[in-house]
Amino acid sequence: MRTSQNVASAIQEYLEDVKSKVAAIIDSNGNPTQIPNYDDLYEAAGKLDTTENPMRFMNIIHSLLGRAGNIGSKTISFDGKVPEYYLKFPEDHRMHGNMGNEWYWIGCHLDVTDENNNKGKLSILDTMQKIRSVGTDTQVKYNWTEEQVCVTCNIATITTKTDSGDTCYFRRGTNEQWPLKGGGSSFSTVGEPFSFKVGPDSFTGSKNVLPLRLVVDDGDNMQIDITFTNTDKLNLKTSFFRQGSPGKFGNGGTGITSLPTPGIYYSWPQVNVTGTVCVGGHSYKVNSGTGWIDHQLMMTSILDSQGKPDPQLFAETSKNRPYNGWLWQYYNLENGNSFTGAGFLQGSMPANHIIKMVYGYFLEPNEQKEWKATFIMGDLRLEDPQNFPSICGNSHTTPVTIPIKRGYSKLKSVNNLQLLECPISGQATPWCKDGSFNNPDQSLCTEFPADFVSDTPEDHPNGVGYLESVGFEKVDQYRSYALGVLKGFVLGETK
Repeated sequence: MRTSQNVASAIQEYLEDVKSKVAAIIDSNGNPTQIPNYDDLYEAAGKLDTTENPMRFMNIIHSLLGRAGNIGSKTISFDGKVPEYYLKFPEDHRMHGNMGNEWYWIGCHLDVTDENNNKGKLSILDTMQKIRSVGTDTQVKYNWTEEQVCVTCNIATITTKTDSGDTCYFRRGTNEQWPLKGGGSSFSTVGEPFSFKVGPDSFTGSKNVLPLRLVVDDGDNMQIDITFTNTDKLNLKTSFFRQGSPGKFGNGGTGITSLPTPGIYYSWPQVNVTGTVCVGGHSYKVNSGTGWIDHQLMMTSILDSQGKPDPQLFAETSKNRPYNGWLWQYYNLENGNSFTGAGFLQGSMPANHIIKMVYGYFLEPNEQKEWKATFIMGDLRLEDPQNFPSICGNSHTTPVTIPIKRGYSKLKSVNNLQLLECPISGQATPWCKDGSFNNPDQSLCTEFPADFVSDTPEDHPNGVGYLESVGFEKVDQYRSYALGVLKGFVLGETK
């Protein structure tokens, strides 16, 4: 039987430690840096043993700490700008319990047949995540395990698409767990077969991860049981590629992301998918399909890109930086190649609605059955803006405008060691008008399954992928709502 423990005083103690470390940074006016709304966060932490939803409170507190949210946890260290951490496989194919924000992310596009032998298409988005509620010193002081201090969640959405073009969109019910507050979650350690479990949902696999099985159990609302294996164009042990900062030899990245978001990042494109899905009153058998798997350990740091304490630690405000988000996408192409990339919305929306894709990789299997990964950049054209309530299903919340279509213009390599003969251009159109959901901190995110139509199919064929948008809700708008939750102004939180 799982039991809840008292945590309020420990979280407040941890917040005081965070406050003191932030105050050691002198801001641009020569004053100690202060955490915005710190008193509100400290007061909310004091309610963690009485509030009806401690997971939501903890996720919001962590989110509002911003780049100070991982103080006290282990991190990827740097000697100046050079990372001192190198990926080891299969050891790093796991959750890192003593480190900060981490998740596995999966997107699938499947050809399916239902129980009546009707054929159609189905897409799955699943992301299983963790944050840490305290630093390692507080954890040791209270004799808590890594699994206990981690607050976890699993988010899943399904989009169905009939041959006639009708679409339906489904969200998994809330699945958030915190073992210190009676929840159930666990993850494997080095040397064990891969496992990450959040309540009734799980990712499980071997020491090398693939084959990997995803199980989502949301009762009558949603059931997923699918397995991922490597394509025969790739060897099992090299079916993933390192993302992160470009490597020295023109073939992919280092697998390490740089300051001020130090972490680990690698991906499995073009994985094969088999299994069954039940949703919307129908049972579907997967006939064929492809998927994409990300493993990201993306922490925040109080250091800047040069490795120095950052006096602009809390620059995100309506005046200086009204938006603090990003756009990400991946596509599995029909010939077995793939590409991915990201652009950032930090400031105001450009008048021409074009965002620079400052990071990306084009991928194709080589003769050694490994990924040849070429770094690419280009333009993202944001189209067809749609309004979404900031809290899904609540039309009374402030709408958030998110463009749901994207155009790509001449994505190409920028390094002489990484040559892409033909630039990539094309258009991405989502399967459905909705792809929104709320993260555990109540911020709004959208993930749209999409078809990619290439402008140059003779060089780069069409494909399928996902369009991710995060941070299109204005910073101050989100902060106002989140503080309202902590203060008991919304969602009935009065304790």
